[in-house]
Amino acid sequence: MQPMLGVHHMKLKRVRVKRHTLVFRALHWLIVAEGVTLGLTGLQLGGIWGVRVLPGGTARAVHVIVGLAWFFTALLFTQYFLAEDYKWYSISRIPYSITYMIAEAKAWFGIGPHLEEPIRYDPKKRKYIEKIVPTEAMVWWIFLILGLIIAFTGLALAFPKSFTLVYEIAGGLAAVLGGGPYSMVRAIHRVAAAAILGVVILHAYAAVVFKMLRAITLGYRDEPVAE
Repeated sequence: MQPMLGVHHMKLKRVRVKRHTLVFRALHWLIVAEGVTLGLTGLQLGGIWGVRVLPGGTARAVHVIVGLAWFFTALLFTQYFLAEDYKWYSISRIPYSITYMIAEAKAWFGIGPHLEEPIRYDPKKRKYIEKIVPTEAMVWWIFLILGLIIAFTGLALAFPKSFTLVYEIAGGLAAVLGGGPYSMVRAIHRVAAAAILGVVILHAYAAVVFKMLRAITLGYRDEPVAE
């Protein structure tokens, strides 16, 4: 059963809790650093907005090497993440996540009540009753899907002979939408990269709104106590 959505009525009692381990935080920020590098070098390679961060052909080499590093870092992070917190991000929580997102949107536009923070910690049992803001579950799965698309289209662009299946799929789409397999793979890669940038911006905004920055930097957060 999912927690009920509530309206904020009173100040919540809080307790300081170790929310994220050092390994989790290190992997998170490594992925961020790799993502920024990939974004900037990707803009340079695509000739977008005149971005130029590295000389000559260095940008492509860095993009490919960091891309491979990002892929393996993301795999390690996902394995660690699912082992520790899958309970909170499981597919079964997506309907609740959508419901909460709709309620958040209504509150944002002033057509619904402000929501009470759903996170709860039981200091007696030393465990979370609810560890995340529900929309994080949906964001996680969006990240995963977009990340896989970016990874496989990127690998196909870097190593075309080893990823012919990607070009076969892209060729099928190109037959309907126009263009060739290579241009389709590149277009999908760019669209997915733009989409994940949008999700990252929303994720960062939510981290500020729900005061999660200290948790992902120092590891701890003052969590609302379960009554």
